Amino acid sequence: MSDQLDNQIVKLVMCSFPDIGKARQIGTHVIEKQLAACVNLILGIESIYSWKGKIESGKEVLCLFKTTNQNYPRLEAEILDLHPYETPEILLLDIGGGSRDYLDWVFSSLASRD
Repeated sequence: MSDQLDNQIVKLVMCSFPDIGKARQIGTHVIEKQLAACVNLILGIESIYSWKGKIESGKEVLCLFKTTNQNYPRLEAEILDLHPYETPEILLLDIGGGSRDYLDWVFSSLASRD
């Protein structure tokens, strides 16, 4: 499966959440549904943003989802369905390099759903 990196099939999805409880709930849910191979929860970030004409700021939890091109549409749909924000941050990033063994593991963890 080492050609997965060459084809950029493995993707990273970033999404912020208002608290650890919601991040854990959605992270666990997408792992159970095999829509992501791994979810990292990064505590203690602070976001500053413009929302509806006002400058806002707040503490958030950033999640990094490791998935594949094939699973991304279902992953995005699940996040949108469960996320408490009106417009959640969902960013899809290409993986341009990394450990082939790890990237192969991501792909093989989700291969039964692709």
